[in-house]
Amino acid sequence: MPADLCPQPRRCAGGIAVVVWSMILAATWTAALQAQVRATYLYTLSNFTGRLPYDWVRVAVDRDRDEIYVIYQNLVRVFNASGMEIFSFGDDLDLGQIVDLAVDGNGDIILLSYKDASPLVTRCTFRGVPAAAIEIAGLPSSLTFRPNRLVYRNGLLYFFSTTAASLVVTDGSGAVREHVDLASLLGRDEWEKGGGELGGVSVDGDGNVYFTVPVLFKVYKLTPEKALTFFGRPGSAPGRFGVVAGVDTDSRGHILVADRLKSVVMVFDKDFTFLTEFGYRGTRPGNLIVPDQIAVDGRDRVYVTQGRRRGVSVFALTY
Repeated sequence: MPADLCPQPRRCAGGIAVVVWSMILAATWTAALQAQVRATYLYTLSNFTGRLPYDWVRVAVDRDRDEIYVIYQNLVRVFNASGMEIFSFGDDLDLGQIVDLAVDGNGDIILLSYKDASPLVTRCTFRGVPAAAIEIAGLPSSLTFRPNRLVYRNGLLYFFSTTAASLVVTDGSGAVREHVDLASLLGRDEWEKGGGELGGVSVDGDGNVYFTVPVLFKVYKLTPEKALTFFGRPGSAPGRFGVVAGVDTDSRGHILVADRLKSVVMVFDKDFTFLTEFGYRGTRPGNLIVPDQIAVDGRDRVYVTQGRRRGVSVFALTY
């Protein structure tokens, strides 16, 4: 600043120095935040013939036993902690179309399927042998509920309808604990105006429900006390959303969000601050092509489903 425009040049120079130093500190702090979490590509789920070329499969993890489950073409494939297929079942089951699964605290596999246009919930042994049907009991008679996603957490089963933005929580026997109309919480006018559909759902260890709404460019968090918060803005810059899809949390409470348009998985902290992203569009092993659903296991490994027959890529989070 010219001396004739500043009556106290030293003070002006000091102010400029403070501004510059603040900018440097902000840049350093941003870099430090991004350095707190790092994702390293490990492998793609495989069998003894090589990488399995899946398209947009459904993936679930058993956090207690380090096993991974993939539903593809009505077959359930089971993988060990090294990403190798060890077992499969489903081709001889009379359960209709299998749409999702979860593994409970005892290691039983809970299958969600549709037969004759009706939902079925079946408890199976760890080998996939049907043991008992689970009847969802206690729903309002006026409610027609057609779930297509299933999550198990802390003894409870969470049934989601992504098209109706509806959630039903039951105990392990199917007795309804609560029904939550997510669309009403969001504002039904806005939901219907946007033609909304949930892109991804998950539940963390504290019972917080996370879901994404692609048309609204948002990630939502619903606490057990029904407090609803959200974050997200459209854009191409890091931390902005294109087409959000799957969502899950790691052991430290970081929120991971898959973006199909940008072909990345973004990581946010508990306060919704953007930390880093990984993947990126490409054909190298660590790249992603239209990532869709994600699941995080008990060791903070991230399983990412994708298109173009890229299968399920596995990344390790380090801190």
